[in-house]
Amino acid sequence: MKYSTSLLLASAGWASAIIQQCSGNAVNEGGNWFCGKINHILYEGFVGKGSFKAVTDMGSNGECKMEDKSYNGPLAPLDADLSIHVRGPIQLKEAAVYNLAPKKKHSTEAPVQGRSLGHPQGHEHQKKADMVTATIDGKVVSWQNNWFGPPTTTPAPVKADMITATIDGKVVSWEKNTMVTATIDGKVVSWENNWFGPSTKAPAPTVTPPPAPPHPTPPAAGGPQARSKLPPTSTSPSDWNRVAYYSSEKQVVENMVFMGNYGGQGSGVFDYTWGNSLAYLNADGNGGASSPQILKDINIPSNQEFSIFSAEKCDASCGFSRAKDIAYKGFGGATKVFLFHFKMPLDGDRGNNGDMPALWALNARIPRTGQYNACSCWTTGCGEIDIYEVLAKGDTKCKSAFHLASGACSSDFFERPVDKFIKVAVVFNEATASVSIQRLRDNTDFSKGLNNTTVQDWIKGPKDGKLSSLFQLT
Repeated sequence: MKYSTSLLLASAGWASAIIQQCSGNAVNEGGNWFCGKINHILYEGFVGKGSFKAVTDMGSNGECKMEDKSYNGPLAPLDADLSIHVRGPIQLKEAAVYNLAPKKKHSTEAPVQGRSLGHPQGHEHQKKADMVTATIDGKVVSWQNNWFGPPTTTPAPVKADMITATIDGKVVSWEKNTMVTATIDGKVVSWENNWFGPSTKAPAPTVTPPPAPPHPTPPAAGGPQARSKLPPTSTSPSDWNRVAYYSSEKQVVENMVFMGNYGGQGSGVFDYTWGNSLAYLNADGNGGASSPQILKDINIPSNQEFSIFSAEKCDASCGFSRAKDIAYKGFGGATKVFLFHFKMPLDGDRGNNGDMPALWALNARIPRTGQYNACSCWTTGCGEIDIYEVLAKGDTKCKSAFHLASGACSSDFFERPVDKFIKVAVVFNEATASVSIQRLRDNTDFSKGLNNTTVQDWIKGPKDGKLSSLFQLT
């Protein structure tokens, strides 16, 4: 969100911070201060307590009604739901939002034989395994029974012949590669035979993960240890869950709605008092639509913007929304992660906002009332974070900043990605009242889950400390 330099540098505390927290020599370029190039910055020391003026009504006569809205918390008001905003020239390949996974509930029951606390317990009818002894084709064999239900898959057919066996005192016969029925330990069970005698090497298991409980284990190699058709697959749960995702190449969107300031074009509203409200964005990113669309894999040109909200419709927690029928929540929580995959090419435009791309987030109350009119909570500090913003036409430096009751703007800068796509993480960390912005490795995967070690590394920045900056709010 572009505002005048005089407004951004109005705070004396902010100005002193620019001098004190600078990784290089501060240089004034057209009213904007720049120090050193970085790949990571950590902002610390958010106050998290105060109030702003929340809009309660926008009258047709131009009256904007407001009331005090207090907030309290380490990262408040940035813990409120935030909308994502993008201005061209830019091409957004991917975007993802993550929240901490719910804490796992630990069982309080005592351990029982055959299982231990902290491991999957299976279904209620699962029990400990016992040994089964059988005489098969004249050979006495034993194996551990670990099957208590019917199979769901069958092996590939093979040439069949007869097998006769005495299983727990009962003589049974069956054709190889056919169903076997037997009474084992007092239970009548059936399985498809897939064992054809002892061998020195156990058959390779399939890669299909099993449902619980486990599948039958007919005799297999080396004294018949059963071959599992669906062996267990070890998966570690994620510390962070992906709650929203967009891929332009795959044309996939999960829990995201694209919007733009095109009210009156298919959705939203327009009047000559307040102008355009939000509207659903069309797939080309240059106008409104009557329903949610997936943004195409395209380059957004200069002075053209769009925003991203969650797909959750607003409730009373959103406060006043000008276009109530298309009002959506942003992405909330004091601890959250945003990931972006984008490029900001030069386009030579020297018009309004020409060649000045930006990626930022707003308290979602702002665009739901009026992003570019006076009737919003922006002027009273309800919250904005500039992630990668170019402040001069055609510049190749991107600044980060916070617009709150007391501002924060580092003069260290990120290099504008003009000719290649980059990936960037923004981590909001409630525990330390900090926000980290870091350029990531090109092979970073926007997977459905993240582990906490990875996220902590994004907060701390590069291990060697190079191209890393710290900004402590006063």
